[in-house]
This record gives sequence, C-alpha cells and structure tokens, in this order.
Amino acid sequence: MQETITAIQNDSTLMLIGGVALAVLLAIVLVVVVSSMRVKIYKDRFKNLLFENKEKAEYIVNTEKELQTYKIKDAKNQQELSQLDETKKSLATATEVHMSLQNTFNENEKELSQIKAKLEVTTGMYEALTNEYEAFKVRFDVVNEENIKYRTTNARLLTKLENEERFSQTMKEKQGK
Repeated sequence: MQETITAIQNDSTLMLIGGVALAVLLAIVLVVVVSSMRVKIYKDRFKNLLFENKEKAEYIVNTEKELQTYKIKDAKNQQELSQLDETKKSLATATEVHMSLQNTFNENEKELSQIKAKLEVTTGMYEALTNEYEAFKVRFDVVNEENIKYRTTNARLLTKLENEERFSQTMKEKQGK
C-alpha cells in the first residue's frame, strides 16, 4: 500500500489521474445530493398541493350538497304553493297557510342570502388561492433561473480551478527540473 502511494506521488500522470478522478467523483456526488434535495422538495410541495386540493374539493362537494338540499326545499315550497291554489280552503285556513308559507319563504330567503355570502367568501378564497398560485409559479421560475445561473457559475469556477491546478502542477514540475 505504501509503495503504491509512493509510486503515485512520484508519477505526475498518476497524480493527475487521481486528482481528476477525485474531482469527477465530487462532481457526481454534488449532482446526486442536489438532485435528491430538489426531488424531496418538489415531492413535499406536490403532497401539500394534493392535500389542499383534496380539502377544497371536499368543501366544494359539501357546499354543492347543501345547495342541492336548499333547491329541493325550494322545489317543495313551490309545489306547496301550486297545491295551495288547487285546494283552496276556507278563508281562515288559507290565511294561516299563507302566513306559514310566508315565514318559510323568509327563512329560505335568509338561507339563500347566507348561501350567497358563503359563495362570495368561497369565490374570494378561490381568487386568493389562484393569485397565490400565480405568485408561487413566478417565484419558482425566478428561483429556477437563479439555480441555472448558479450551476453555470459553479461549472465555470470548477473549470478555472482545474486549470489553475494544472498550471500550478506544471509550474512545480518545471521548478523541480
């Protein structure tokens, strides 16, 4: 083992090959580490977005079910009104029924206004999330461009470093001779 190390130290070609192999190995390790980190980050973002989308979809489904229930109630009320015209009872009974239907109508109108308010809130939330998504998309593009610039700069610096090492190696060999 000691003889091999001594042989490598004495032979500049083997030293250069060893240095290049070490640099290539470090570059590969760097690329693998950076890639695995980015994959993990994107994987986490994707999971978060899926979770948020699932919650939003459930909320929308629940809201649509509630709206359907209110539509059914409204349809029943409309049916009762049409039956009221067909079955006219005495004046006292008609007045009582009219009052109860009026109260139901007011409740439905209140419910309708509440549903409209909920719909406006939901629409606002959707628009806010859409704006936030666009902002994140722009930010992602900027960060990606910066990452590409950094990679290019790193590659240039690595090349310069290798050239400087070769130059210093050559100078040492010339001084040694």
